Amino acid sequence: MKSLTDFDVLDLPSKTYDVVVAGSGAAGLFCAIVLRELGLNPCVLTKTTASESSTNLAQGGIAVALPQEDSPDLHFNDTLRAGAGLVVPKMARILTEEGVKRVVDLLRWGARFEKEPNGVLKFTKEAAHSVPRIVYYEDRTGEEVQRTLLNRYSGELVEGAKLRELLVKDNRCYGVLAEVDGHLTAFYAPVTVIATGGAAGIYLKNTNPPTSTGDGISAALRWGALLQDLEFVQFHPTAFCDGEECFLISEAVRGEGAILVDRHGRRFMGDYHHLWELAPRDVVTRAIESQKELTNGEVYLDFRPIERRGIDIYKRFPTITKKLLERGIDPKKDLVPITPVAHYYIGGIKVDTFGRSSIEGLFAVGEASCTGVHGANRLASNSLLECFVFGNRASYGVYRDFIYLSRDFAEVRVRASSYPKRGHSSYTLKRVKEIMWEKVGIIRSAERLTSAIDELSKIALSDSPWEVRSSAILGLAIAVSAMRREESRGGHFRKDFPYEREEFRKHSQFSLSDLENLL
Repeated sequence: MKSLTDFDVLDLPSKTYDVVVAGSGAAGLFCAIVLRELGLNPCVLTKTTASESSTNLAQGGIAVALPQEDSPDLHFNDTLRAGAGLVVPKMARILTEEGVKRVVDLLRWGARFEKEPNGVLKFTKEAAHSVPRIVYYEDRTGEEVQRTLLNRYSGELVEGAKLRELLVKDNRCYGVLAEVDGHLTAFYAPVTVIATGGAAGIYLKNTNPPTSTGDGISAALRWGALLQDLEFVQFHPTAFCDGEECFLISEAVRGEGAILVDRHGRRFMGDYHHLWELAPRDVVTRAIESQKELTNGEVYLDFRPIERRGIDIYKRFPTITKKLLERGIDPKKDLVPITPVAHYYIGGIKVDTFGRSSIEGLFAVGEASCTGVHGANRLASNSLLECFVFGNRASYGVYRDFIYLSRDFAEVRVRASSYPKRGHSSYTLKRVKEIMWEKVGIIRSAERLTSAIDELSKIALSDSPWEVRSSAILGLAIAVSAMRREESRGGHFRKDFPYEREEFRKHSQFSLSDLENLL
């Protein structure tokens, strides 16, 4: 155990529930809704407000095999192809076959998705999908999903609850330690669900909310949970950055016909992949970086081909176009400068088909988990679907475990001392983000990774705030995992090992003992 907090639960106020769900995004809320339908009493904890999550920022949509020309088999095959040889077939089958039912659940709960005049759902196409299968709502699908789930959930929800530590004793989780209004509180439960989102927010340039600093993943690692595929971070090819502030320009924009051009106005993606702008995200990301270096200039997204198809981009993409117009760019007339940024975290807490981690009583769902369904590179718009499918499955796993796990916390005493600090320097979260972006980013090498490991180790052992140290520990685990994978695959690219190697066609794992060997 590597606690960042000195505490003894007997000295703290406490609350007890059937289940504690840490996180109020799509996965956590879906799980909590079904848990209530099963008769349990969950409490959802959220770091800031209930609506501040990566779900709420999701633009594109939900991939689901609903169109007549589509099938779960076809969706399964597209998922496998995008995952660069590391997709777990069993998980992908579950995703694509159960996804249809879960989207129907959302519709039943009141979700509004775009429809044709005859009432049939509209579908758009995104990168690496063989057919249009993305259901969407304008360019703010995630906001609509968040609204639907929050309206449906009728249980207790605690805002402003920062997950600090897990309450683990003898490899059994009894709840979480959270900071609420500046005070520590023990939230006891026989079963705990980590749904705190991913770690793309520990990169300087990212599309995530400020809350996405990998708190749940880092805490799970420090308390003994097995993590998987930490080196795989998905960088989205198209974001508009105004200084350090970035916002996503959805994959759906290219799906509707927008093209990428270099500083000379030349469309270049055909030089890199036969699917042009709709190649897998990792391919498009590296192509953009290569073209910028080749031409010594920017790369732009040209929206105008969409207009030539008779689609009004102001109506189809109201949120994106509004943000661009506010910054003096009219995408009906102007080229839009774009850059790849950290977008989605593929690695996470290793789980089984029902969301169970390696710690008894601890589950993980959504971006905090690693089901293996994305392999080394996520297929566009599979992430929200994963939240629904595995959030639902986790609720049934939780219900089963709740029946036989003890609910008597009277004798449970979890206490910890923060592990020793070796330096008096204090660092900022921004410094962690800079290191991750510059040295553990799109293009990696042994030299950069070694430097990152050295500096992140110092920050982890420094006299910095807990969120900084927590992020540094997770960043350190990512950097070490990237160093160990001496190849390039999916979202992980090493310029010193630029090709896939068959001996690395396997999932990586990272444990507490790995961390203890570093600190």
